[in-house]
Amino acid sequence: MAEDLRSGRVETILDIANRDHQHNSEVSRTLPLAFLAPDIVEMIIKGKQPPTLIAERLRKRGSLPLLWSEQRMLLLD
Repeated sequence: MAEDLRSGRVETILDIANRDHQHNSEVSRTLPLAFLAPDIVEMIIKGKQPPTLIAERLRKRGSLPLLWSEQRMLLLD
C-alpha cells in the first residue's frame, strides 16, 4: 500500500480501498503498519513479539510514532 502511494500507482487512500475492496477507514488504520521498525516486523514474522503486541492492538492504537526508537519504547516496553 505505502509503495503504491510513493510510486504514484495510486493517488489516495480511497484509491487503495476501492482497488482492494476495503473501506477507506480500514486502509487508513492499516497503512501506518508499513512504517514499523524492521526489528519489530521481524519479531512479528518470527512469532517472537511480546504477547501484548498483536495486530488488533496496532490497528486500534491510532498513529504510531515514525521514529523507530519511539516505536520500540511504546510497543516493546
